[in-house]
Amino acid sequence: MRRPLILLHVEALRATHPVFAAAPTEAHACFVWDDGFLQSMDYSLKRLVFLYETLCELPVDIRRGDTQAVVQALEPSAIYLPAAHDPRILAPWEALRHLAPLHIIEDEPFARLKKPVNAQRFFQYWKKAEKSALQPHGGMEE
Repeated sequence: MRRPLILLHVEALRATHPVFAAAPTEAHACFVWDDGFLQSMDYSLKRLVFLYETLCELPVDIRRGDTQAVVQALEPSAIYLPAAHDPRILAPWEALRHLAPLHIIEDEPFARLKKPVNAQRFFQYWKKAEKSALQPHGGMEE
């Protein structure tokens, strides 16, 4: 029986992510431990251990293998994917559009900024974001 699939990635590792509310209740949650992708991200061993320990706390299955092959084997009726800020994270997922309808679910904003900021340096970003960070709806009314 085909059913919807929630695919988590490294930027969306929490049980309260809006993707869980957006997907149908019968959806199966999964994280694909894709060695090639993780190596391309150049994560340290410490970061990989953190990812694994975080995943063990979540209501998701961890499947190891090539992302496309794993998802194809699961034969989802629809794919629900959290949005990501890093384009390298979504690149492998975009190739899955041919397998099933792909729904990209936005997260609650951490902070809302009035002007774009150079996010390559955390301190520059934080000086602009600290007043609204961690506030409901990024510190602004909807």
